[in-house]
Formats: sequence, C-alpha cells, structure tokens
Amino acid sequence: MFHRLSRVVVCLCALCVLCAGTALAAMPAGSLFAVPKTGMDGVERWGYMNERGKIVIDCAYTAAEPFDISGVAAVYNAQGEAALINDKGENITGWQRAPQSVEYENSIVAFRYADRTVYFTASGSRVGEFMGAVGFPMDERVCVKVGKGEQTRYGYVDLEGASVIAPVYLEAAQFCAGRALVRDLQGNCHLIGRDGREVIALPPGADPAYLKIYQDDVIILKSRQGKYALYSLGEKRFLASYSYDEILPFEGARAMMRVDTKWGLLDEKGQEAVAPTYPYMSYLGSGLYAVRGVDAGASVMDENGKIVYRTEVYAGGFETFRYGISWHGTLTGDLIFFNASGGLKKTVSGIENPEIVASTVVRVQRNGKTQYMNIYNGKMLYENVREYKLPGGIKVTTEVYEKYLGMKEDGTEYGWYIEYPMLSGMKDEALQTRINNTIRDFFTTGPRGETSRSALTATYGLSVENQVLVVWANGMSSAGQSASLWDTSIGIDLKTGARYTAEKDLFNDKMFAVTMALLPNASYYSSPRMDKDGVTFFLRHAATSTAQPYSESLHLTFDQLGEAINFDGACYRALTGFAGTIYPDVPYAHWGFPFVTEVGRRGLMNGDETGFRPDAFIRASEVAAALARSLDLPDGTMPGIAPDKWYAKEVGALFEAGLLKGFDPYWFNPESVMSRADAMQLVANVLVYQKRADGDMSSTQVVQHLARFPDFNEVPEDRRRAAAICVYAHLVQGDGKGLRPADPFTRAEFAKILLDLVKK
Repeated sequence: MFHRLSRVVVCLCALCVLCAGTALAAMPAGSLFAVPKTGMDGVERWGYMNERGKIVIDCAYTAAEPFDISGVAAVYNAQGEAALINDKGENITGWQRAPQSVEYENSIVAFRYADRTVYFTASGSRVGEFMGAVGFPMDERVCVKVGKGEQTRYGYVDLEGASVIAPVYLEAAQFCAGRALVRDLQGNCHLIGRDGREVIALPPGADPAYLKIYQDDVIILKSRQGKYALYSLGEKRFLASYSYDEILPFEGARAMMRVDTKWGLLDEKGQEAVAPTYPYMSYLGSGLYAVRGVDAGASVMDENGKIVYRTEVYAGGFETFRYGISWHGTLTGDLIFFNASGGLKKTVSGIENPEIVASTVVRVQRNGKTQYMNIYNGKMLYENVREYKLPGGIKVTTEVYEKYLGMKEDGTEYGWYIEYPMLSGMKDEALQTRINNTIRDFFTTGPRGETSRSALTATYGLSVENQVLVVWANGMSSAGQSASLWDTSIGIDLKTGARYTAEKDLFNDKMFAVTMALLPNASYYSSPRMDKDGVTFFLRHAATSTAQPYSESLHLTFDQLGEAINFDGACYRALTGFAGTIYPDVPYAHWGFPFVTEVGRRGLMNGDETGFRPDAFIRASEVAAALARSLDLPDGTMPGIAPDKWYAKEVGALFEAGLLKGFDPYWFNPESVMSRADAMQLVANVLVYQKRADGDMSSTQVVQHLARFPDFNEVPEDRRRAAAICVYAHLVQGDGKGLRPADPFTRAEFAKILLDLVKK
C-alpha cells in the first residue's frame, strides 16, 4: 500500500543561489490546489483545481502535494514513484522512486531518501545525486554526512560529487555567500570558505545557537549561561549583547526574541523592532505575527509592531498566514477569515478544521464532509461526492451507516462510520430493492469476529463485471497495533439479485489445492475478489508500532485457476457472460474447452452420456450433421442412407444442397472416421456454397498455398484444391508435421474449424 510522503519546506539563506542555477518563471502562489476524486474502485486519486472550481490537471495521482512558489509540485503514482509537474501538468523530471520527503529552496527541489538526496531545478533539470546530502547545493558545494552514530562526520563535495572539504566536522551547514559554519571535533565553531579554510575567527567562547547565517552576515550566538546575542560576521562585532533569554531563527528580516516571559522582535542590525511585550508570540508567515496575552483578545502584528488585525475574544486560530489569509474562531463557534490589509473579514458558520489551500479557497469540514469553499463569497467550489453512472441508466449514490459503541477513556465517543453504495434507476424496482438490501446488509453487518465491537471506519469500492455488481469494503477497525483491515467483497447479479461470494459460488472443491500451488505463502492470502477475468487475493500485513496495517494484492486469471473454478455455476456465467455447454470430459485446462463449450451452446455439435469425447476421431456423419446445422439446411434424403439413422436428415440435407461434391454417394460411409483430406473437401464445398471461395482455384494457386507443407505431395490429387481453399481461408493451418491428410480430425479440432467457419 502506498503511503503519502511528507513535505518539508526548509527556508535558509534567501540570497544564496546555486552558481549554475536556472532562471525560472514561477507560477503565482495559490492559483492551483490539490483535490481528491474517488473512483468507483474506491481509490482516491488527486489532481489540481483552479480558483474558479475547474479541475485543470486530471485526478490521476495517488497523492499530490501543494505547488511551491517556484511553480512545481510533487505527485505520486500507484507504483511508489514520484515526479515533479508544472502548472500545465507536465512531468518535468520523469518518475523517480518515491522519496521520504520533498523539500524546496530557491528553485531547487530535493528528493530526500534514507541515505541520499537527488536534486532537481524547478525546470526539471537534474542537478545531481549525493549520498548523505544535507541542505541544498550552494556555491557549488553540497554538505554531506558520512558514518553513523558517534562516528558521524560532515564534509563537502562539489556538484560532480568529488570531495572538496574532508568529512572532519561534528556538524556542518550549507554554504551561504561563500561561507559556512562548522563545528570541529572539539566542539568549537568556525566559519570556513569554499576551500575549507577559516575565513573569520569567531569571538572567544562564541557558540552559534544555529549553524545558519542570516542576511549573508548575521549569526545567533548562545553563551554558556544560556543567554543569546547577535553577531555580525562582516563587521566582526556584536549587534546585540547576551541580554536575551532566547532568540529564534530569523524569518525574513526579523527574529523573535524573549526576555523573561515576554516576546518581541529584533531586526538584522540588532535593534528591537518590537520591545519584549507579549506573553505569547508566533510567526504566521508573510512577515506577520500572532500576539496575545496582554488581555483577553488576540492580534496580528506586522514586523514593525503595527497591529493589522484585532479580535477582542480569542477562541482558537491565528496559526498561520497562507496566501495572505488567516482565520480565528469565535465563542459562538463561527470562523472568521481575514487578511492583513483589512480587505477581508468574512464570518462563516457551520464549518471546522479550516486549511487555506489557495489565495481565495479554504478546505473545511462541514457536516462531516470535506468541502472546498471560496473564502470571499462563502460558496462551495468542490466536494468529493461519490456518485457514479452504471450501464442501463443505473445510478450509484453513497449512504452512511453510523453506530455508537461507547466512550473511550479520554471521554470521546467511538463507533462505526461506514459509507456504502445504493442503486437507483433500475427498471425493476423490486429487484433494485433486493439488491440494495443485500448491499446494506453486507456493510452494516461489518467484518466478522471481535471487530464487531471495535471502532470501524470504512468506505467502499465497486465494479460491474458483465452482469455482476462486485462491491467490497475498504476499512480499518480499531487503532494502533490492534488495527485490522476490512477488505471482503460480494457479487450481486444485476439480473436476478442473487448474492455471490468467490469461496462459495465461484470456486469448486479444488480451490485450496490450486491456490496453494499458485500463491506465495498461500495460507496468508484471503478476501478473494472476483472480476470477469479472474480473482484478486489479498495478503494482509498487521499493524506495528510505526505503521498502519496494509495489504498486498495478487491477481490470478481464470486460465491459472481453471481447475478450481465452477464453470457451470451461475456465478461464473453471470460474471463472465459464459453461456457454453459444460461436458465432464472437457475440463477448462483442455485446449478445446472454449470451442467445445460454444458448439455445444449453439447446438452445432452434441455429446452423449459420457461427455463430448473431444479427443475421439470425428466420423463423416458427425461432420455432415454439424455442417448442415451450421448452414441451417432443410432436412433431406440421400440414396443408400436408411431413414431411421440419426444422421439421415443432415446427410441428406448436404446431398440435396450439392455439398457432397467430390464424394461418390454410393461409396459415402457416414459411420466411418473421416480423414482430414475428406473433411477439408466438405468444408471447401461449404465455402464455395457460401460464395466465400472460388471453386475453380487455379493449379498454380493450389501449389502456392500448399507448397509450404512438408507433406504436400501426400494430399490426394482430387483433394488438393479443397485443401488449398481451406488453407487460404485460414480454417486449416496444419502443424509441425504438415497437413496430415490421411489422419482424422478429432472432435475438438473440428469444433474449432466449425466455429471459424461460422464466424466468417
């Protein structure tokens, strides 16, 4: 099962650029946002929508991350691969093995793996792959980590991967404006240049709180007493003394600082842009800060201390500014969206869990459903509604079943939440009701066993396989290491309403033996899900302390499962449309199975009390009868054939239609085994009768069609033209030995020829 990977955005030295960087045309931030669409199969696929509510990049990905300001986004496919796309949906990097995370900085994108990082430009060009890479390529240098545990060391390589500064440091940061902070094995920090030499000596006892250089010049220092200061590398002096209890990393031109319990802001020159005033302060983004604690209200402040938004009652929110917009709650439960300019102050009721996804769009929960809403006018743009159209004018909608089970130790309720499909639009309302009752019963009964008393969340998938509606659960019960999957399925006949399961209705008593031979670790596979081509089996993996349960699937075709399938059962027939006649001596594994069952269905050839006898040699009477039936000839008579013989009327029909040309009627023995040469004469007569072949084929043409067969000269002279006609019509192909004109056809072989003759 594919898991969506996290996206981490690291913002370091804003002015540091990759020397070989590419100028990029960035897409306006917030113009596209990811939305899901759940298919009939129950799989959620992601694409991108614009702010007008139009899906502009198809929902084709298993996961889709937000667009970065550089105009690219990471997407994932079902094969566990990731790629970068642009705002036109073009794959600009090709599919890569899915990373653990994707990070962006200054139009460079990092695909992070456990042991390496692959970098791309935002135009899709590959920068390089580096083992143990840290941060981003800057100044033609990449910081890399080698070793493990106490032996971990950091150094630098160039863009070709060659070592340029040996890995001798306990810590190291990426370069910024030709310099980087490192910590040696004695725990001392140094500022080095691109050649690894120290370029500036830090003040005695100075210890950077973070190995980062801000504004190409400023570092944050921390004393042994736990006090913080600002230091200028260029001016080699303190910009702010060790007088602060905490200084956080710079966000743009400001750094949050704390004195005692009060927070304020420092600029890059060490000046207090905002004096320590607020018990609570957090950075929201876009140069704005949430502040509160001096009274019951909460405010948004710019980097100079100006209050740009104020609410008198704080009730949650003020977490971030995304695309220039933030929100907060009210005591009445409403949410208020606002921007810093004052141009927006929109109150919305009945929603929760807002996440701003575009400059005018917010994703919210309303009545338990996820919706995408225009922030400015409150109108819903999109909801992932599960409605589908099936053949025959049938419509599928989604209903919800909820069951209360009790209270958890933390006081929250738990129970079942199950989505399941309902049908409408069927002409037979009684049948529709029966089918819907079957579906409802399957989902509301839930999984078997102890899970019936566990919390359960589930949705569904479905497919139409010929006349069978296959529905399956896609759910998880309980939580943590006791969590388990619910993935069982049923089939429902859309014509009869019959309920099928693979175990009871599709397989015969050889299911276990056959699947044991075909499935790796077969005893661990379960939940067979049928379709028109075969059966999918699922291998469940239990939950662990670090991962949710998941399953792997393996699909086996009916060709593989043949010995275990009940081909004569209603389930297989409804599932595949198979309508052939089953004979006990023609198993599915027999090469002639599809031909024998079909001629039996059409009544062109029949069996007896023992079966079809597929490998028995066919007699002249059987050939004649089959041909007469295929041509729907009226009954006839033939001299020398007793009228009480079972084949008298069919042989007589061929005789009266002139289809026994080439045979002496007084020497024609219907009860004898017919040679292949004689059978080809009869088939050729039929082709000429149907005006699908020229009975006057020239001798030259006869030789051309037969010369490739090694036993060409063994074909009787009076049968060669007929043989050539059959070969030319692709009804007879011969084998490695040739046409074998003296040998007979088996009944199965002639069944195939007969069907080819009828099809054409």
